[in-house]
Amino acid sequence: MRSLYLFFGKLTLEKKALLLTLTPVLTVLLNTTPMLIGLAILILIDLITGIRKSLHEKNLSFNLFKAHFWRTLHSKGMRDTWRKTYEYGIGVIVFAVFESMIFKINPISIGSTAFTLTELAVVTATLVEIYSIFENMEAVSGNNILKKITFLLPAPIRKLLTGKDDEIAKDDIKDVPDKEIPDER
Repeated sequence: MRSLYLFFGKLTLEKKALLLTLTPVLTVLLNTTPMLIGLAILILIDLITGIRKSLHEKNLSFNLFKAHFWRTLHSKGMRDTWRKTYEYGIGVIVFAVFESMIFKINPISIGSTAFTLTELAVVTATLVEIYSIFENMEAVSGNNILKKITFLLPAPIRKLLTGKDDEIAKDDIKDVPDKEIPDER
């Protein structure tokens, strides 16, 4: 207890003000720790699948013990990963500041789960990473499971992902013979 008193006793007024200012932001960020860890894991998986995609495009095998594996790695992909991680981190911090200091709102309910703005920012980054992982896997295998299950999504989200108005309706209409529509005058 005495060490806590000494710590705060030696802080200047400016440092105390800074500490009090950052406390709400740190609290919001600490509440999203599991989500941030999950995002970090997905970024790592995206990096690995990106390396695999790069090796596949060069017709090389993914083998850590072979010299060609290490010779083909270039810093551009690593720089892109670090840049993306940095941008996600800045975005999450901006939302944490916005949520805790400027726009103090209650969590937003989506379905049966409530999310804060910061959590929604992390979820958005997570969804981008998941899509990127599946794109890398598609480049290697030719199949994208995520694109194959888009029919399960609501129409607006399906249109956002596929760029088509209503993919299911068009697929269902293919088998129906064309009928001439009478002119209504």
